[in-house]
Amino acid sequence: MGYGYGYAPPPPPRRRRGCLFGCLTTLTVLVFLVLGGLLGVYFYLRPMLSEQAGNTLGGQLEQQIDRKLDEQLGGPNSEIPAGFQGTVQVTDSEINQFLQANPNEISPLDSATVRFTPGRLGATVGAYGITGTATAGVQVTTDGRVDVVDAQIDGALGFLLDPEQLSQTLEAKLNNQLAANGQRITAIEVSDGVLTATVEAQ
Repeated sequence: MGYGYGYAPPPPPRRRRGCLFGCLTTLTVLVFLVLGGLLGVYFYLRPMLSEQAGNTLGGQLEQQIDRKLDEQLGGPNSEIPAGFQGTVQVTDSEINQFLQANPNEISPLDSATVRFTPGRLGATVGAYGITGTATAGVQVTTDGRVDVVDAQIDGALGFLLDPEQLSQTLEAKLNNQLAANGQRITAIEVSDGVLTATVEAQ
């Protein structure tokens, strides 16, 4: 005997959407974050680190040359007499001693070690956990400017340093400082551990 109630079947189980949509959204966000980080490194961090590396090496070369000239001329901040010409030698160990004693000079780089090899200036640089070596040749033009040529960067450091910008910055720093001190280089030679430069008054 029925009671007049109609039978209602249970509702069908809800279908789960799964994680496909959520996973794709997360993946898209991550891709944009990584791409944004890479673009930030390439357009901001890379130029900044390249400029700092060039300024550090160029500035130290000029300071060491100036110091050696002062020793020849009799004291610090000595004026170069008209017609002066002299030869100075700068060692990579002298530059490295200064950099180790003054780590603020290389900031935001983590580390920098200079090495001279026949015909090449070199620097092993560390930044943001990445280490590599930058090398370049050097020559003097007929008008007494130092040119940095054939710059190369080995290892993963090439992701953080632009060899062309590093060369341009090093050239500008060295030549501008020499000109400000009334000096110019007429000959330069790089051998194992030693840079030899002939300097004269402008």
